Amino acid sequence: MSKIGAETKIAGMSAPQQSFRLLRLFLPKKLQPWLRGLRKRWKLRSIKLDEPFRSVFPYVGASFPRQENLIRLSEYIEQRGIEGAVVECGVLDGGTAALMGYATKQSGRPIHLFDAWEGLPETTENDGEASKKWVGQVVGSPKRVSEVMSKLGISSERIRIHRGWFADTFPTAKIEKIALLHVDCDFYEPTALCLKRWYSHLSSGGYVQFDDYQMFQGCTKAVDEFLAGHPDIALQTFGHPERGGAFFIQKP
Repeated sequence: MSKIGAETKIAGMSAPQQSFRLLRLFLPKKLQPWLRGLRKRWKLRSIKLDEPFRSVFPYVGASFPRQENLIRLSEYIEQRGIEGAVVECGVLDGGTAALMGYATKQSGRPIHLFDAWEGLPETTENDGEASKKWVGQVVGSPKRVSEVMSKLGISSERIRIHRGWFADTFPTAKIEKIALLHVDCDFYEPTALCLKRWYSHLSSGGYVQFDDYQMFQGCTKAVDEFLAGHPDIALQTFGHPERGGAFFIQKP
């Protein structure tokens, strides 16, 4: 694990490459979760993974180091008694949410999940031209969220679903304290909105992990701007930054 300054620029693309780009033009978006799960289940036949990573594999898009770090941070907040809920903004099929729920079973703390399940929103100039191809893509499924939570034995009583765009759901959501916040919303505006709305509710010693810091320029810009206004916070990494490593912060 290491720390990097907010001014450090991570080499990479302004947006990730898009697999099956031509197929996406003809594929109904509502089929994306089903086909994604089918493809990953087929791939799982040739991969050896321990639990809980094996169970969540068909439901998760995050790299393995990012999954591993979410488990690690979840265990930290349990061991250190950090008060608050687990919150995820950008849920997709629920794989990373399930990992956090699995690692916090002892406390049984609430799990708040925010997603419109309609794909990614419109971009702004902060996201760059390359991000536009992702608008409306990466459609998840709340049904698959329930499936993976059940697979890992996470009680439905712990789960709070907030379905809709963040601008509509954030104002009415009541979460007094947060111990772990996972921000996986790719673009500038939703990432900035997550930090503006929820960082003040993060308990001292709590964590925020950013799934897309190295992937989308909008996310990078939003996080860098936030860190510039909080010089007491260092951006930390887990795993190699150029090989899917995790980027996260801890509130002093």
